[in-house]
Amino acid sequence: MENLNNVISTNNIHTLHVYLYKDGLAFNDGLGVYQGHIEWNKSTKIQKDFWEKKGIYPSQLNFVRVHICHQHFLLIPQKYDSPIYRIGFLEKALGEDTLVGQEIQVQKIASEAANLLFLVPSEWKDLLSYWFPLSQITYQHPLEDLITKSQENGLSISIHQQQAYIVLRKSGKLTLANIFPFSKATELAFYIHSIRDSYLIKWNSSSIQWLGEVDATLAEELLPFRIYTPIYSHEA
Repeated sequence: MENLNNVISTNNIHTLHVYLYKDGLAFNDGLGVYQGHIEWNKSTKIQKDFWEKKGIYPSQLNFVRVHICHQHFLLIPQKYDSPIYRIGFLEKALGEDTLVGQEIQVQKIASEAANLLFLVPSEWKDLLSYWFPLSQITYQHPLEDLITKSQENGLSISIHQQQAYIVLRKSGKLTLANIFPFSKATELAFYIHSIRDSYLIKWNSSSIQWLGEVDATLAEELLPFRIYTPIYSHEA
């Protein structure tokens, strides 16, 4: 029997937050609490049962905010962005085949006078429309939120599964925005220190700001490399 504490009433959800990954999606309830994950290749019946067991009836849901968690993006100054040249910029940055079966989404980042272009696979959009037929579905990229909330000096990082979203500012100026896929802590530590070395960052416990939760195991594995987290923030 489904634990009643895990059942969500749709009456209490104003916006369902869905996080799309290559293998499937995860979602949070209206309070931002993680509630579950489902793979893309599940049958229609399994999908239907999944949502119903969570107390979510898609036909009754009004708003779905979709967070696209993948590394295909382009940050471009608004003065250089236009629908005519957009595809050309994306193909040059990401590769010609990257756009096959993809739809382009745009987020304006007013503080940087820039547009964040990112790709959504058409099959993902079709499936979400099928799951949530009456919902208003909007798409955004986690990098936009990180850029907006990043600290004035130093690195700001958020982790989504095995991807690190990284923003660097120096004296308030956006210097670097990137997504780094990693399979183990040593790879992430090496990449972070390559940024530190390249941009001559003074290294201490305030050099990194973490947005969102940091897995305790990952935090412990990063500690010997002097990668400070809220869990282990003391000086080495």
